[in-house]
Amino acid sequence: MAGEVALRKLVDADIVKIESQFQCLEGAGESQWFGFWNTAKLRARLAQDQFIGAQDGALAIAFQDEIVGKVDWFTSTTWGRANTSACWEIAVGIFADYRGQGIGTTAQRLLVDYLFTHYPRHRIQATTAAENIAEQRVLESLGFTLEGTVRQAQWRGGAWHDQLLYSLLRDEWAAAEPAAP
Repeated sequence: MAGEVALRKLVDADIVKIESQFQCLEGAGESQWFGFWNTAKLRARLAQDQFIGAQDGALAIAFQDEIVGKVDWFTSTTWGRANTSACWEIAVGIFADYRGQGIGTTAQRLLVDYLFTHYPRHRIQATTAAENIAEQRVLESLGFTLEGTVRQAQWRGGAWHDQLLYSLLRDEWAAAEPAAP
C-alpha cells in the first residue's frame, strides 16, 4: 500500500471534499468530531500560503491519486524558549471509507519523514484520545514513545477526555526504520 499513498499540497478541489467529510460525526469519527467549524478559513488559508507556513501546515493524503484525508502539523508546546525549544505536533484525518487500510499509518510515516527532512526541529509529538487504540498502535509502530496522560485536556461530545502524549525524536527516527503498515 505504501506506493499508493502520497502526500501533496492541498488544492481548491480538496477543500470541498474535506468539508463534506469532516463536517459530521460519521465523517470525522468520534475522536475527531468537535462540532461544526468555519470552513471559510480553509479557503482563506489556501489562498494565503497553500497551507505551508512557518508555524504550521497541512497536506492532502492521496490514495490512487484521490484525496482521502489530510495531515496537519503545528507548533505545539515549547519546552523552553520558542526559538530553540519548539516542537511539531502532528494530526491525521482519514475519510471514513478509507480507515482501517493502513493509509493513516503510511501518511503519518511520510509526514514525519517530510518534517524531519525539511525542518530543523528535533521533536515531533502527537496526542490521541485515550480510547483511540488504533491511533496508539500506529504511533507506536512508527517509533513514537508514550510519555503520559494529559488528563481531561479535550472537550468533545459533551465531556472532557484524557489524551495520551507521544513523542519521537529526530535521532530515534534516523536510527530506526519503522515497520511497514
